[in-house]
Amino acid sequence: MSVSKQSGPRFVSFFGPTLDALRALGSSARPKEVFAWIAENFDVARSELEATNKGGQSKFENQVSWARFYLTKGGFLDTEQRGVWVLTPKGREARLTHAESLTLFREVHEKFQQNVVPGEKGQVDSSESEESDTTAPDERAFLNQDEVQEQLVQILKSLTDKGFEELCARLLRHIGFEDVTVTGKAGDRGVDGEGHLVINQFFRTKVMFQCKRYDKVVGPEKIRDFRGAIQGRAERGILLTTGTFTRGAVEEAARENASAIELVDIDRLIALLINKSLGVQETKALAIQRDFFRPYQPA
Repeated sequence: MSVSKQSGPRFVSFFGPTLDALRALGSSARPKEVFAWIAENFDVARSELEATNKGGQSKFENQVSWARFYLTKGGFLDTEQRGVWVLTPKGREARLTHAESLTLFREVHEKFQQNVVPGEKGQVDSSESEESDTTAPDERAFLNQDEVQEQLVQILKSLTDKGFEELCARLLRHIGFEDVTVTGKAGDRGVDGEGHLVINQFFRTKVMFQCKRYDKVVGPEKIRDFRGAIQGRAERGILLTTGTFTRGAVEEAARENASAIELVDIDRLIALLINKSLGVQETKALAIQRDFFRPYQPA
């Protein structure tokens, strides 16, 4: 199936595929599951799948997130909790053509613009949404998340190799790993550290990790090399990078009957740092509720 470029913002082409993905996945799914299903079942160019914006986020995933935003506003999707997309009864039945998708976009966009004070933070204009370099509004955890992510991308790519290895080890400890050590040295075939993931009170599994401070994409050959390096030494591997992974790399990491390799790209790395409050700090701020005052203002 194809999602070739048609009239209107690029993300409008993903309205139908997003609904199709959720129907195929049992009417509800996490965003990553939707992204993977669309990438697998629709003819999306490899260059589009691998492109990232200034904040390190996948442009393809951001396009689909914009589609979710408009579908939710149109009553086709619901969000039971953050991070779970759910079809409404209307969404279960809908089979949107591109023309219908474009009409939905225009209707929702017009209503959204009418409810935003001109120049207010968080406003969505047509040029911004078409470029899709900003995160879809309802998925942002913080008002300045785009700005912070862009800064974190630059900071992470400016670290020394040793500094990035130590930061990754610190992050793994916060996630729940124990006995984490940085072992990166010449002759260790690219293994930069190891530790134990505690599964429960009785079971622990040994994990080795590799840290690649890359600007470029990581291909499947790097996954194969890393898997060969940990073979017989650890049950699982984690590859963390300041770059992104090609589709071939993702497929290689998930290959059956081979040592499991978990992939952490720049987007996921930043999300983990924010989630664990490592290098970022949430601050309190006041926000004026303009709707509260409108009944008391001149008509």
